[in-house]
Amino acid sequence: MAKSTNSRDDDSTDFGFDPGSQRELEVEDTCCVSGDEVSSSFCRFPDYRRGTMMVMSKGIALQQLRKGTTLETFRKVLVKRHGKRELQDYKS
Repeated sequence: MAKSTNSRDDDSTDFGFDPGSQRELEVEDTCCVSGDEVSSSFCRFPDYRRGTMMVMSKGIALQQLRKGTTLETFRKVLVKRHGKRELQDYKS
């Protein structure tokens, strides 16, 4: 039986990660908004300067998602941590 050229195995899953120049960011263990310890994160956003992934607790993540302000909230945290120039490293 001939192999289909449109099989799911042929779909590319390469997201451009280069282990030689990039590394996986450590996930923070406290909510970036409240400072509460977070056992499992629901929203993540990179903080390249710290080399971590910021997280939100479930309650805060749900509040922000409902308001549609999740990205804006993460950006505000970055500005508080590192200043306005920090956002120049983010494309979106």
